[in-house]
Amino acid sequence: MRPALAGAIAQCAAVGVASVATWLVAGELGLWLLIQVPVAMGISAWMRQPRWWLVIHLLFAPTVYLALQIGIPSWVYLVAFVVAWLVFGRIDQSRVPLYLSNHQALDALDALVPDGAAVLDLGAGTATVLLRLGKRSGLTVVGVEHAWLPWALGRCRLAWNRSRATLVRGEIEDCSLAPYDVVYAFLSPAAMPALWTKARAEMQAGSLLISNTFEVPGVPADRVIELNDWKDARLYLWQMP
Repeated sequence: MRPALAGAIAQCAAVGVASVATWLVAGELGLWLLIQVPVAMGISAWMRQPRWWLVIHLLFAPTVYLALQIGIPSWVYLVAFVVAWLVFGRIDQSRVPLYLSNHQALDALDALVPDGAAVLDLGAGTATVLLRLGKRSGLTVVGVEHAWLPWALGRCRLAWNRSRATLVRGEIEDCSLAPYDVVYAFLSPAAMPALWTKARAEMQAGSLLISNTFEVPGVPADRVIELNDWKDARLYLWQMP
């Protein structure tokens, strides 16, 4: 079950339970929130959703209540939705938010990519990795990004800097990994199992899969590089057999 659907089910069930309980004891809104929030969190935990969904359930109902009290115009919600869609795309399907590689990751990646390699950045965002690697002559550097706003911003950055790198808009699952010597990804835990399956099926022997921060469940990395940043992040490397 998709996380967004499971979250909606948890919220709806909690709303029902809280509404019935509040009606039975003739309680006020405060009691409703005291019931709805922990019920939603409990259902989410029972459905084994990722931990960050607990935070969403904790804040969702109180945030809606505060927004209604403030009297925010309805068009603001539409604008917020459109902006979120432009920035993140269909995150309910991809389950990949917008992550940006920091300088430590860029330095480590630059050192790992051999001269003359073809490099693919999956989820390239605003083309930060492409701009860095595109400075090196002899590299073929391509990025894929599905969200409209990061893709558009990335294209503008590449054009402004006259970079040799290329950024295309598309879905990761539709992109062949076969032509590339190095595939770099900064995705999410939910996306890693499918990426590993795709990499094993398409990447050539000796090519390198590099993941920023997120491991492949049940598949130990051939090498781990500590980035020594504030997040204690790592690069995980797998060489294709």
